Amino acid sequence: MNEEHSHTFREVGAVPPLPAMPNHDSPQVVRVLDLVRDELDSKDGFEEFCWFAREYPRCYRFHFDGADFRLRSMHELLYSIHHELAEQVAAATDSQIFEVGTGNLLVNRLYWDFESYLSEVSVALDLLARVVGPAFKQESPPSFNRLCKKAEPHVVLDLFRRAQRGWVQRLKDYRDCFVHYTPVDTLLIVTLRKSATGWELRAKLPINPNVREIIGFRYSRRTELMRYAIDVHRHLTAFDRVVAKTLWALYRKGAFPVRKEGLFFVGKRSR
Repeated sequence: MNEEHSHTFREVGAVPPLPAMPNHDSPQVVRVLDLVRDELDSKDGFEEFCWFAREYPRCYRFHFDGADFRLRSMHELLYSIHHELAEQVAAATDSQIFEVGTGNLLVNRLYWDFESYLSEVSVALDLLARVVGPAFKQESPPSFNRLCKKAEPHVVLDLFRRAQRGWVQRLKDYRDCFVHYTPVDTLLIVTLRKSATGWELRAKLPINPNVREIIGFRYSRRTELMRYAIDVHRHLTAFDRVVAKTLWALYRKGAFPVRKEGLFFVGKRSR
């Protein structure tokens, strides 16, 4: 690649950078439950809780790590797609070119990974609702949305409801739409488009997922798939930190765990 071509290539759009994603660190909630378990493991009456505090945070971590994996995979795919599109712009002889796009297997994989990413985050949140269950005297539902409906004042419930209003409900709207109703489109394309502010890389994402019909989807420049996915990850890690901090504070005050038994077979289905 010559110097002029390299300079043009670097300036054509950009793949948004990933947030910090350590490869081997556990989520903060897992670390805190490990600390609590280590202190209670030798005390009588905490046997069931300690088993729970070892196993279920790890179920949460499994899907938290799955979300990390899908986000990295999406980023790698989008980088490859961007490389292809930027090469087209750099090689173009028409100086007035303002848009290029591609629809191929890489693009399909990007959207497949995105749907999986939404599911991993959603399952991680449901498992986190299960993990915080010992904070309540009565059995709590093992579901994020159902936990938010729990009718009692509690600092943990306040955190969950704030997250639900702020970003979780929209995430679950997207997940429900794409899992149960329709993909974003039947002809998926990623584009590089030139605007007054420069080139922009876009994988489209509707702003109204609850319409649940391709023909009813609307789009905005402020909403783009990769940027939305990164924003969700930032919210998820921040939520993990604040829940961990709150559980630790409750533990130090003797307010966690308040339920030490009946922690298993919650949500058991019988047919």
